[in-house]
Amino acid sequence: MLEAFSIISLVFIGALIYKQKSKKTFCSICAAIAITWLLMLVLLKAGAYEDKILLGLLIGQSITGLYYFGLRRLPKSLRIFTLPFFLTLTAVFYLLLSGKFAAAAFGLLTLLWAAAWLIFVNRNDPGKKTLAKAVANCCEDA
Repeated sequence: MLEAFSIISLVFIGALIYKQKSKKTFCSICAAIAITWLLMLVLLKAGAYEDKILLGLLIGQSITGLYYFGLRRLPKSLRIFTLPFFLTLTAVFYLLLSGKFAAAAFGLLTLLWAAAWLIFVNRNDPGKKTLAKAVANCCEDA
């Protein structure tokens, strides 16, 4: 864990310096976390790293970061797709880590995307407005 925290810290400092010199806008912590777990994933696949728990935690942080990145930039109407988006990210990274394709989970994801699409296309229907609003605002009180 010390190695990972050290890499994250160094990449974070490097990202801050790069941002200042380049005037680019990005999240330095997100970059540091992502670069670290990408390195850890490569090492894991090469047989030179074993800590799947820490790797999973860092990937989870990136999934959450991507979720909030999208949440801030999406129009409210597209927030209906929040649950399938979040779970799809989780499933993709699970596949990346485990190498196992969970067909049943991807089947459920297909159903969730279809349900979200149905709610989205009918979001202005008076009988479905309440449901669409509840789904789109699922994280408003958080």
